Amino acid sequence: MRTLCFTLLGAALVACTQASAPGPDADASAALVGEYRAASETAQQLTGDVAIERGGLVFANGIVLYTRALKPRSGYDLMARDGDSYAAIAVGPGELTVELRRVIEQVPLSAGLCGAEAPTYAALAYEARATGVTLILFAGEEPPGPQATKSRLCGTFAYVAPDGARTRQGVLLW
Repeated sequence: MRTLCFTLLGAALVACTQASAPGPDADASAALVGEYRAASETAQQLTGDVAIERGGLVFANGIVLYTRALKPRSGYDLMARDGDSYAAIAVGPGELTVELRRVIEQVPLSAGLCGAEAPTYAALAYEARATGVTLILFAGEEPPGPQATKSRLCGTFAYVAPDGARTRQGVLLW
């Protein structure tokens, strides 16, 4: 049953991705894809495993975040005025790749990943071999960035690659 749900949701994400045009800030070349297992306690309790697709994130608990890619960031970049960097929150090196995505829609709406608010931005922070990824969710009307004052961090979720490292070219088996 779970496999059928993931297959149907994945097909819906592909269709949504093909139908939507990227925004002016988009960069489709930096797209992490693949399935990851929940590693942090927060991810295990709230989302379960995740399938990362170009058009969104599909969680094992049934939550789907439809997203649109924005201009990539680096681990050194600040998330808010006088705030922490992506690397500080993801507990990684400054050389992290950070895919920032605008959340277009969350299904179901009552998921509670950002408390009472719906997430508006999602950042995927990972190292070059992508053996793990940290999902950083934000709520608020503006994208996270060094001048942001109307965006707030609302959750971090850690995941690990089950079958080797992920790259933009595919899976590397050990």
